[in-house]
Amino acid sequence: MDEYKVALDKLTKQYNHTIQALESAFELEKGQVGRVNKLREQYSERYMQLAQEYKTKRQVIIEEYKQSHPQWTKARKMWGRIFVVGILTAMTCCTMALPNSPESEAVVETEDVSALSGAPAESAEVTYWNADNIPIPYMQDSTQYVSNPDHVLSQQTVDNMNITLQRLNLDLGVQSVVIVVNHIENDDPFRLAQDVGNKYGVGYGDRGLMIVCGYQDHSLNISPGRSLEGDLTDVECHRLEQQYAVPFMKREQPDSAMYYLTEAIYSTLEKKQLPTASSLMAEEAEEDEAEAVILTTFIAIIGWCIFFLYKNSKYYWLGLMGMVPLLANPFYVAPPSSGRSGFGGFGGGGHSGGGGFSGGSFGGGSFGGGGATSRW
Repeated sequence: MDEYKVALDKLTKQYNHTIQALESAFELEKGQVGRVNKLREQYSERYMQLAQEYKTKRQVIIEEYKQSHPQWTKARKMWGRIFVVGILTAMTCCTMALPNSPESEAVVETEDVSALSGAPAESAEVTYWNADNIPIPYMQDSTQYVSNPDHVLSQQTVDNMNITLQRLNLDLGVQSVVIVVNHIENDDPFRLAQDVGNKYGVGYGDRGLMIVCGYQDHSLNISPGRSLEGDLTDVECHRLEQQYAVPFMKREQPDSAMYYLTEAIYSTLEKKQLPTASSLMAEEAEEDEAEAVILTTFIAIIGWCIFFLYKNSKYYWLGLMGMVPLLANPFYVAPPSSGRSGFGGFGGGGHSGGGGFSGGSFGGGSFGGGGATSRW
């Protein structure tokens, strides 16, 4: 193998010297002629001829080595196929392990919240929220129904909840506000729900809905407006909390809890059949198992690649690493630009005067004390 590499290095150095001599000749000649671009093209063609000649001779040396070392050639092919099959198998395992349920994209585990939201995991100052200091994003943007000032939920979960709550408003005429914080003044989520609902008049025709969660207080309240109490009775509110939110809150998964609770309320009001909490937990367990499989496969791929590089020092699938490389074409000139930008057709117009969202207004609804509060 050493003689093989020495022969290839010698061939490459020989042609590199020729290329350098060609470049020196070009520098001397370009000062004696007027059309430098034409001269450059001619020298570029001569370089391409040399490069092709070099590749041909290099391939001859490689083929001679293969023929004189049949066992090496056979083992090289065998290991090459094994590595290809191994990589394809690992990629197939990763693909099959990927979760297919739409909820897997919507729900983000609690431990990742601070990283996704960009907020610190803990704050030095604790705020106890009430109807006077709680922000209501809907007043500035009519597509935002979730108030999440303590960043208990990830932004991804908030976005998905907002989509469902927008459908709840447009499809079923139920205007809602969801408040998720760490601490509530006097540890009273029912009082906060009633005060915010009545202060802002959430709900057209009293068909409003308030959902308030104090995550570190371990409290959750669902309060329907007066006209919605027939569809969401106290018993129904308590059942939804216990079945879809509390089990996930006990596992410290507020994203899953609030997302599934929102989906369950929408399905209940739309008279659709709901999945059980146990089935949802089973789906999440499958997703956790899939993540473990993907991680294990990824580690196996890394190890496989390291083993491949080790074998490459003997079989050279990636070429002879450390060999002298052939010099690049010193006469190449990039084609001139067309003068157009990469986004042709779009001017600098667009929207003027700020963003495209407008604040919402509530419908003057009122809350009479219905609903339920759960703790965990």
